Amino acid sequence: MNRKHPFLSLLPLQLLLVVSLAATATASATASSLTETARLLAGNTAGSVVAGVDDWLFLKEDLAHLAAGRFWGESANAAVRGNPPADPIPAIRHYQQQLAERGITLYLMPVPPKPLVYADKLVPGLAASAAEIAVYEEFYQELAAAGVQVIDLLPTLLARRHEAELYCRTDSHFSGAGLELFAEAAAAAITAEGWTRQQPARTSRLREEELNIRGDLATIVRGEEAALESLPVHLVQWEGGGEVVPDPAGPVLLLGDSHTLVFHAGGDLHAKGAGLFEHLSARLGFAIDLLGVRGSGVTPARISLYQRLRQDPAALAGKKALIWCFAAREFSAGGWREIPLSR
Repeated sequence: MNRKHPFLSLLPLQLLLVVSLAATATASATASSLTETARLLAGNTAGSVVAGVDDWLFLKEDLAHLAAGRFWGESANAAVRGNPPADPIPAIRHYQQQLAERGITLYLMPVPPKPLVYADKLVPGLAASAAEIAVYEEFYQELAAAGVQVIDLLPTLLARRHEAELYCRTDSHFSGAGLELFAEAAAAAITAEGWTRQQPARTSRLREEELNIRGDLATIVRGEEAALESLPVHLVQWEGGGEVVPDPAGPVLLLGDSHTLVFHAGGDLHAKGAGLFEHLSARLGFAIDLLGVRGSGVTPARISLYQRLRQDPAALAGKKALIWCFAAREFSAGGWREIPLSR
């Protein structure tokens, strides 16, 4: 892992870092909680990226989300950072009901905010409190009471955060090590239903590769001059050779934001063959279907599925499970309107 500080050559970048690091120092001196630190940094940092320690970079939108506190029910309107409607629960429940009518189980799998898991990389010694973690536990309990199945990775990520870097330092996504935990949890939830035993199973093999990525957060700060971050990933292939490719007829659909595309789509998403899609397919033993979008995984992703169904009304035929994966900051971003699956 490159430990040299990559941000010391361009004047605009120096100014950004002076502001960001000064805000971090102020937060460290005056804040007693992650919530208050997030509020100070989100309010006092120019641009969309906050510099932490040891070359870690954070998306300011994550901090604004953490600063909002409770983001559903009566608290939703105060917490929302975007356009109403603010409370996410009715829209999620509505989507779950539509899928259930088609015999499809919805599994909501949010990606916790990076600074919630690695608060000490934002400000040394900082950690999420039990009360700050409980915000998500309470929210997922409300969803469960409404009949929505949630795959909550926050406890696992917090417990295993020292085993490997589960998020990229200079990118807004989980790392290869992190996404494998999501794939493991999603596969466990799906196989617990029992129907996967009737699916023809294939074996897969993994090959470790060291990537040098130019993280999206570093690119925002410094463009093509950004230093590379080195991290390991596991490339997935079927035993005997052959790439794992999406199967439109597969019984599982992975829907969501760029967390469903990173290390899968290549280009500025860093690699092909090592994403959440590949690892979940490998654990299930069959190729799943994929519908990932760049940007928000909330409304644009659901609209993309709506458009697919308009073009092919049978697009969900044979589907038994839908994994909806997106950044948890979207819970307080507003725009949680009810989107139909089809007309």
